[in-house]
Amino acid sequence: MPMASALAFASAFTLTMQFLIFVYLYSFHRERFFHYLLMAWGLMSLAKGLYLARAFVPDLEVLSALINATFFVATLLVLAGGLAFRTDYRTGLRDVLIGVLGGVAAAGIGDLSDGSVAARSFVGMPTRSVVGVITGGILIAAGWQFWPRRAQTLGYRGPRFLAVALTLWGLHRMVSPLINGGPGTAPYMMMHAAFMVFYFLCTFAIIIVVLDRARSETATLKEFNERLVDGLGEGLQLVDSDFRVRHANRWMHAQLGATSDRRCYEVVGHTHPCPGCPLERRQEMGEAERIEVAGGNGRRFSLSCAPVRQPDGQVFLLELVTDVTERERLQARLTEAERLAAAGELAASVAHEIRNPLAAIVNATTLLGVEETLTGEERAHTLGVVKKEARRLNRILSDFLIFARPREPKRLVGDIREIIDHVAALIREDPDRAHDVELSVRVEPAVPSFPFDADQITQVVWNIALNGVEAMDGYGQLSIAVSLSDVQVAIAISDTGRGIPAEERRRVFEPFYSRKPAGTGLGLTIARRIVAAHGGRIEIESTPGRGACFTILLPLGGQDDDGDHSRRR
Repeated sequence: MPMASALAFASAFTLTMQFLIFVYLYSFHRERFFHYLLMAWGLMSLAKGLYLARAFVPDLEVLSALINATFFVATLLVLAGGLAFRTDYRTGLRDVLIGVLGGVAAAGIGDLSDGSVAARSFVGMPTRSVVGVITGGILIAAGWQFWPRRAQTLGYRGPRFLAVALTLWGLHRMVSPLINGGPGTAPYMMMHAAFMVFYFLCTFAIIIVVLDRARSETATLKEFNERLVDGLGEGLQLVDSDFRVRHANRWMHAQLGATSDRRCYEVVGHTHPCPGCPLERRQEMGEAERIEVAGGNGRRFSLSCAPVRQPDGQVFLLELVTDVTERERLQARLTEAERLAAAGELAASVAHEIRNPLAAIVNATTLLGVEETLTGEERAHTLGVVKKEARRLNRILSDFLIFARPREPKRLVGDIREIIDHVAALIREDPDRAHDVELSVRVEPAVPSFPFDADQITQVVWNIALNGVEAMDGYGQLSIAVSLSDVQVAIAISDTGRGIPAEERRRVFEPFYSRKPAGTGLGLTIARRIVAAHGGRIEIESTPGRGACFTILLPLGGQDDDGDHSRRR
């Protein structure tokens, strides 16, 4: 292979390898200036490939035109890269047109390796010299764009190196046409070697610039992350597979002391791994898991743990540590304050409810104190008032004691039909309240026996059914329907009474709230508490003027106090 062809092959191969290196770097650092330089190096590699092809096919004239056009556009792209580096320049339609026209003009010059073409006069200078001055000037202008400004904060070594390399390359392009020598001669070899040196310098300089910018961005991102992590009002630590703390933020050091070379459970005051620690199963973890652990000096911590997979295949655990000690203390104080407020409100309500019957009793005893002025009928009426108010007072106090000291339900497996039949019989046997009430009872055959406290559930059903009867003033239709709903037994008690307005529906379960003149306002409150103790709930549906429906939902599962399902005898 001739020396010129061997040099062309080596140049083309080297430029292609460097272009591939740029392609790899660009996949990680997609800066606009690097994008233009990547295209420039690609075109230069293509130009060298075309130059090598021309050595084997010298008669193909189009190759010379393509070489000139490709190299000229490549130099323009180097300038675009410099402008983008300095001013965030972006090519537009006008720039593309200039590049196309310049490429067409360069393609029309002809083969500059031909002495006759190179010696043609253009503006008083040989064509080859004119082309060298233009392309060299473009490279020098590009190098000047990469020279760092005083206000630039990026490291100066890479851009300065690239600016100098491009300037030397540009000077080489200007001087090389002045040196005569054909392929294989000493001047030709010297100039070709100088081209390869300057090209390599530019390549290395670009790599340094890209790495410097990437390093600067990484440092900026690292500083941002450190400030963000340290600025958290909570702790953050990274734990490896041996429970060692790899990294901890400033909060951890301030609150729990030094964490270096310590295990995570030692940091929070334990001698063994925390209960429920997910470190051993971190490989299978998906979403973050939260655990609470007790620390030293009565402190409590909430840990939110999430897996962090490393490039080498290891899985660390990222733990967000929150000191919930004070929060729990505040919550306990708030709960205590709410309890005291509720007790005070309850005491005021009890005092209000007791005051009326006591006032009536005091008035009656005052009248009885002047017995000589009372007739026998008046005396009997007064004694009747005392008895009535005393019974009312006893009922208020009895309901209050039930409300204040609820009995734990004794669940025994039984048939809810017996409860419904018993309550229905009580209603039918009370003509004073339900003289014109039409009672409808329906129990689905699929409803099985299940554990419940018979006395308490009877009290709940009777209380709600009696409220329905009283809401209808003794006239209307009362319906009790028992059905099976998933894993619950639903007891729906419906009436055709006045209904409950929406604003009152929210208060029907409040203690001492009642729309009945003689009601204590504790019946529904006690009913809801009993149902809740069974693990169920009470739902209300009502339309004013069209009645109301109370649905008691009781779970089929349940256990008695001994933990087994015993049969009621």
